[in-house]
Amino acid sequence: MDRFAPTTNDYGLLAMPLEEAASAFTALWADVPHVMSRSDLQGSSGEVFLHLEPLSMALDRALLVANGNMWTSYFANGLIGSDVFLPVSRMAAARGCTGVRVARSSTATIFASYEGPERGGRINNHRRSIYVAREGGWKFGSAGDPYPFEDVSLYEAKRVRDRFTPAHLDDLLAGLGAPLGPLPDAPKLEAVMFVHHDRAPQLRRWTYSEVQAGLPWKRDEP
Repeated sequence: MDRFAPTTNDYGLLAMPLEEAASAFTALWADVPHVMSRSDLQGSSGEVFLHLEPLSMALDRALLVANGNMWTSYFANGLIGSDVFLPVSRMAAARGCTGVRVARSSTATIFASYEGPERGGRINNHRRSIYVAREGGWKFGSAGDPYPFEDVSLYEAKRVRDRFTPAHLDDLLAGLGAPLGPLPDAPKLEAVMFVHHDRAPQLRRWTYSEVQAGLPWKRDEP
């Protein structure tokens, strides 16, 4: 899925079927004055993910993809990832289910789960978070009560980067009954696209290839 980085490097999961997730997303924005359209999509990953272009800091496109019968993956068209916290945490709390943020890259492995207060969520619906990231040096952090299926002894590894690895992340997802990858192993995807048509039109838009080449962070030639 590197073809669609950074979108697939940082994404969300919701423990609800696709149509329920689409309804939850619509309800999330129901009281906000703006123009939003919905499109139902079916096709290969390449066909579906190209609908997220152009990428932008406006995050004006959101893609929900069925990931099995009972989970939905969430993606958005951000320049550094899908920025899932606000939509995924609020949809999970509103529907009484689990929401997850997953980030995998050469410089970070991140897990964050979201639940409503009645399911153990705390401030802003945070339930549990664990990460290892390289910011100068490697750093590890965690917050929230461990799940019963967590092996917390792993977090005492001598090397900081070994305290939370992609394999540990997979174990957490499996413990929640969540898919281990951003997309199902299927030739065709079932998806729903939402577009916010009037969000930050002044911001520049980019293709996947332009973002992967680092163009948004390069100064324009004089």
